[in-house]
Amino acid sequence: MSHEVPSRPAIAELPELVKNQIAAGEVIERPASVVKELVENALDAGAARIHLDLEEGGVALIRIVDDGGGIPPAEIPLAFASHATSKLSDVADLDHIATLGFRGEALASIASVARCRMFSRLRGAPLGASVEIEGGRLGEIRESGGPEGTRVEVRDLFFNTPARRRFLKTTATELGRALDIVQRLALAQPGVGFVVTHDGRRAFEVEPAMDLRARVRRTFGAELADALAPVEARDGDTVLSGFVAPPRFARNDTTRQMWFLNGRPLRDKILARVLKDAYRGFIVDGRQAVAFLSLAMDPAKVDVNVHPAKAEVRFRDERRMFGFLVASLRGAVSALDMATPGERMIDSAARRDGPAPLARQFTLPAPAWQLQPEPRPRELPVFVRESAPAEATPATGAAASPASSEPAAAPRPTPVRGPLLQVGRTYILVANDDGFEIVDQHALHERLTLEDLKAELARGAVEVQRRLVPELVEVGGAAAELVEPHLESLARIGLLLARFGSGTIAVHGAPARFRRADPSALVHEVIAAVERTGGAPGAEDLLEEILHRTACRSSVMAGDELSELEMRALLSRARDESNAQTCAHGRPTRVRFTLADLEKAFYRR
Repeated sequence: MSHEVPSRPAIAELPELVKNQIAAGEVIERPASVVKELVENALDAGAARIHLDLEEGGVALIRIVDDGGGIPPAEIPLAFASHATSKLSDVADLDHIATLGFRGEALASIASVARCRMFSRLRGAPLGASVEIEGGRLGEIRESGGPEGTRVEVRDLFFNTPARRRFLKTTATELGRALDIVQRLALAQPGVGFVVTHDGRRAFEVEPAMDLRARVRRTFGAELADALAPVEARDGDTVLSGFVAPPRFARNDTTRQMWFLNGRPLRDKILARVLKDAYRGFIVDGRQAVAFLSLAMDPAKVDVNVHPAKAEVRFRDERRMFGFLVASLRGAVSALDMATPGERMIDSAARRDGPAPLARQFTLPAPAWQLQPEPRPRELPVFVRESAPAEATPATGAAASPASSEPAAAPRPTPVRGPLLQVGRTYILVANDDGFEIVDQHALHERLTLEDLKAELARGAVEVQRRLVPELVEVGGAAAELVEPHLESLARIGLLLARFGSGTIAVHGAPARFRRADPSALVHEVIAAVERTGGAPGAEDLLEEILHRTACRSSVMAGDELSELEMRALLSRARDESNAQTCAHGRPTRVRFTLADLEKAFYRR
């Protein structure tokens, strides 16, 4: 029986319009993509002022007017040609790209899926030139009058690719994405003014003279802008600058985590990890820090040609860059004032309750005997460092304490003056010259316990409390197999574990500071850490995955009654610790009320 080979179409080169529409599928996803490409072109042309008009979220119209250098009439057809650009001349130029755009495909892609019109006039030229292009078909170049710079209009986006248009979201959603692009570019480009209108109404504006803080204030409000702390650091010819926000401004998303590289906004996984490590221990798990950070560096040290939308980069020396950024930012973050302002709590209560008489808002407390729970038996930890360790275990290979890179100017808790008051056997009220602070006794002691452990790790010796009789914890064969290869690593940080039978772990000792360590919980924390990290937890990993939780259990708890001497010792100890503003999980250890807050609460101002 004969076997017929099926016929197939011959290989042929695609028409230019089809090529451009395929490219548009990668580069032009929605109106915000068009806005990004056109604004970047205007910035590369040296514009000092950029005016953007949008209609129907950018679907009906995107018009951008700039005062940049303009395009010669003879080069206008090339501006709409695929892979034609003034920013590259040979392959070697890809190694040191200093412009925002460089591929030469944006205008060709946009023109293939929209109706476009361009006017451009060179600086100093008496006239300019204009052209219309629809669905990739270039019209006649005409001599025209107009201001110096370039104007580009993009109408009826995706008019000839209706399937793409159906995937667009609501007008509000598309507008929000376009504004996000402009705001990021405006924050990345101090010295350039931006005006955005939507359906004839002004939606965003920054003046050229505004610096980064002023632009953040205009974009996100005065409360955030006023709380930002500056960052300045240098590593050779690499310069880091910008601002970090206190943890109380953290969000559920990363929309206010903004990185700029040589004026280019980025959404990069490595840089996101930098911020996560910089805020480790200062921010609650699952929350995202707020920061506006700019990197200036030699373009040859970074590859920006790794993503069609140019949103990601690859650093040539990633490890060095990562270490430099984390150390610099962690120092700045540790110096932030992390106390929760009482004003925010008062405002929040006012919004929740609405206007009400003082008698309803500020009622007298119930008698103390009704509020205080019965004290439970417990052994109170000592609030000062012991001078002689019980037993030292060398912490070979332990990571250096992050505190070594932190500035000495970090905010300190209120000096301990006058009498102290314990409220609800949980909070300590401390008066100061300008109001008072309320300290969470458990959160504060948890942080002090953790920092003592970090200091011991940095010195290479952890105080270990050995058990006279090992505690046996049944975990199952699979879990015991996970832990066994890492017993030596765990011993270096004070956890003395051993395999006992097929599915049991024997606990021979733990760090002496874990006065309430539960052997079973400790072993299961180790197992969970190994499962999460996929390998042996080093000193830093262990601090993140295990010690935070164990420090929590080893500290003064809510409900523990403290004498005034114990409260005073706890607060005095905190003044020696630069990281005492948050607990090990990133929650604030104190709330501060100023006299102004009290006057506001009592309607005196």
